[in-house]
Amino acid sequence: MHIFTTKASSRVERSRQWCAVTQAPHIEFADDREASLRGGDFGALRFCIVSLGSHRLVLPDMADRRSPPTMKLLFQEEGAARISQGGLSNDVQAGQWCALRKDVPYTIDAPDQCRQLAVTVPCSLLTAPRWSLDRWRKPRSFLRGPAQILHASVSASVMTGNTLRMQDRELLGDQIAHLVNMTIHADDVLTMPDPRESRRRAILEYVDRHLADADLSIARIARDFSMSSRSIHKLFEGEAYTIARAIWDRRLERCREEMVDPALARRSITEIAHLWGFSDSQHFSRAFKQRFGLTPRDYRNLFSLH
Repeated sequence: MHIFTTKASSRVERSRQWCAVTQAPHIEFADDREASLRGGDFGALRFCIVSLGSHRLVLPDMADRRSPPTMKLLFQEEGAARISQGGLSNDVQAGQWCALRKDVPYTIDAPDQCRQLAVTVPCSLLTAPRWSLDRWRKPRSFLRGPAQILHASVSASVMTGNTLRMQDRELLGDQIAHLVNMTIHADDVLTMPDPRESRRRAILEYVDRHLADADLSIARIARDFSMSSRSIHKLFEGEAYTIARAIWDRRLERCREEMVDPALARRSITEIAHLWGFSDSQHFSRAFKQRFGLTPRDYRNLFSLH
């Protein structure tokens, strides 16, 4: 498992450091935010979470590459990115995932700060149909269904991987390879669109894009979707979470992620909590412990040591 944060006085040096550690052929940073990475190998799979400012990553044609072909699944957790491969481009927003063939040239352009979770899988482990590059690159939501399970499982694996033995990480990688195939096959099943499901997904995607907004509320969501607050509540009846609980849990998750982001090590827990809508530090601490089993300080100390 690796944890890395750039520390440089210039964008050129920051780019050099990033390429040296990640073996990326070329990256250009367009702002002064430090970039960070956390991840490692889980058997044949590789997981990582990266946090970067505005940047352009280029993977050129590498015809002499001899390693087996691999697929990279990208989960856009924050910000947005434009993925270009095979002469076509797609914009991936927060809450969406797409996939890339790593043996085919591509570029990733992020106009602002972004965070991505990446899963690299050997193509030999994929049992999905042979989709075209355009189909793989098509953005899809990971806020519900198998993709949500896959994202949550990989995220937890990255955060706790340092506490696992190598053989346990290999076993975990085998299991997540099955989740990858389940996610891809589930997405390939053609079903009639469910208007309620589509509306719920749109609302959850809206929530993820506006989590840092202090005025995010059910009333605001209802207004922006031209619905009543009562209709919003009824839309989520029978779900595991109410919309209010979904907002609460997503904000706690963002706090958890940023507390252990090496690039944000100097930002206090209170600052992070306030950024994501928690104005009462004690209330936040109680809610965080209830959600993750540790106080914010204990959680940060535990994972910052690795």
